Amino acid sequence: MKTIIQKLFHGRTETAAQRTGTRRILFSVFVLLFSPIAAFQCAEWFTHNPWTIMTFRVALWNILFYELVYLLLFFLTGRIRAACLIGDFLFLIFSLTNYFIVQFRSAPIVPWDFYSIGTAASVAGDYKYELTPQAAVCVAVFALLFVLAFLSRGRIRNVFWRFAAAAMICAGLFGYIHVLHTDSFMKSMKLDQTLFTPYYMSRKDGMTTAFLIDLKFLRVDQPEGYSADTEAAALEKYEAPASEAASAAGSESLPNIVVIMDEAFSDPAILGDFETNTDYMPFVHSLQQGAENTVTGLLNVSVRGGNTANTEYEFLTGHSMRFLPAGSVPFQQYIFGEKDSVSAWLQSLGYGTTAIHPYNSKGWNRDKVYPWLGFDTFLYNKHFPGANRIRKYIDDESCFQKIMELLENKEDGNPLFIFAVTMQNHSGYFTDFDNFTVDVNAVKAASSTLNRYLSLMKLSDEALERLIHKLSGLEEKTILVFFGDHQPNDVVVRPIWKLHGVDDTRLTEEQDILRNQVPYLIWSNFDIEEETGTETSVNYLALELLERAGVPLSPFLLYQKEIREVLPVVAGKKLAAADGRTLNETEEAASDELLSYRKMQYYRMFDQ
Repeated sequence: MKTIIQKLFHGRTETAAQRTGTRRILFSVFVLLFSPIAAFQCAEWFTHNPWTIMTFRVALWNILFYELVYLLLFFLTGRIRAACLIGDFLFLIFSLTNYFIVQFRSAPIVPWDFYSIGTAASVAGDYKYELTPQAAVCVAVFALLFVLAFLSRGRIRNVFWRFAAAAMICAGLFGYIHVLHTDSFMKSMKLDQTLFTPYYMSRKDGMTTAFLIDLKFLRVDQPEGYSADTEAAALEKYEAPASEAASAAGSESLPNIVVIMDEAFSDPAILGDFETNTDYMPFVHSLQQGAENTVTGLLNVSVRGGNTANTEYEFLTGHSMRFLPAGSVPFQQYIFGEKDSVSAWLQSLGYGTTAIHPYNSKGWNRDKVYPWLGFDTFLYNKHFPGANRIRKYIDDESCFQKIMELLENKEDGNPLFIFAVTMQNHSGYFTDFDNFTVDVNAVKAASSTLNRYLSLMKLSDEALERLIHKLSGLEEKTILVFFGDHQPNDVVVRPIWKLHGVDDTRLTEEQDILRNQVPYLIWSNFDIEEETGTETSVNYLALELLERAGVPLSPFLLYQKEIREVLPVVAGKKLAAADGRTLNETEEAASDELLSYRKMQYYRMFDQ
């Protein structure tokens, strides 16, 4: 072994002068091989103890990847010190990024997050960056690895052997990823690849392994048995009834439609009862008791703590994120031109279509996507001069006032479709502001973060009540749907779980589903059938809205209506049958309707 090291690093037989450095080279080789193991352990320990859920052989598989990366850096640079410093730095940054992403949105980093760097940067300053004691220890260990790297020496002078070895390791890394993407290997290693459990997947498979597994989902594969011609023919049979209904409905008889997707609006009480000094959404709670011309219920969304654009996507297109990689963002990955949507359909019926988001226009690529989805106008923060702000964001009240301005100033007989995505309640909830009073306090589930969040919900509730009061005074028929895009991140609701003895890192399937449910309501200033306690998913919400509004349905919505009769909930976490049961994996795999829906969605996304 000693002779091999001598020839590798010195390229000749050891001289007397070189003999004094052999021990140091042996130490350096040890650092080169030890650093990947330590980096793996720390990368996992930032968020959890890997040995509580990860098997030993899966851990070895992860370590192999780290070793290959460090060796590749060694042969590329020719120096142990440089390889270790670069490797330590890369994995420290990756681990820290993953740690904070888990803190902020309760899900790990995934490959398609790199599409969202611009959006993430625009709100990065709104979060509080703190390390838990466990995470601080991990940073300290990385610091120790940096010290060991500086103490290391040793280099390869033979350029040919360096790059030959680097080429071999590159081939090994490609082979590593290729094997990782084969079903047989996944099964033999018992790796988890459930798309809508990225948090669990990352813990069971390892942060880097889970990330590499997700690479194969950067593109969406065709469903089994898919044919574009078959899907086109299936959709064609709905075109005639849709066209007839559209011709029969004059635009002057169609109601105005207002959609408000309220940032992070949810009722945490769904997770378990807790006491507060005052009701944080008294108006919504009153509507849920059976208000006139009002429908209330639970909405299953496919995201939590972030990725707002995915809820927008599901509502506007009728597609389900269940058929797409968890964490992917269709607005950034799959939409590059005009697409069928509810807004495009309403536009064809004579509606004026306006999107509102009182923040940066480029977030989630909205400035490009909204016109492709059939919006005539997009109003963003520059269209709100002098608007009131709560914390750093334009408040819901200002957004709702803009909606009223549009409705009051429109031409009579020309119906308007408004799709508003608010910003007031965006996380984080860690900091106090002079322009925001925290007036809701949880009694036993004490938490300043939870109190700030509940106080924001109260402000949204009050603004909604004022808006509905104004809408009730309009002469033109107007219908409103109001819902939240997702629940807040784990930090906010953890005190509620804790109050009920629940560890939020070990949720049951039922508890996990609860974390993806938000309240929704449909209200109108004309007669609609009242209903309470309904349950649906975002992909069906536009269908339900147009049905209750008496607006003709598009060919796809007519198709979707038939699917809904069999599968009334199709969301990332929940798939429900008509009798209300949550389907298991076997039933899901055997569902012809679900496969049909998946095929139709693929056709509309990529081939229509």
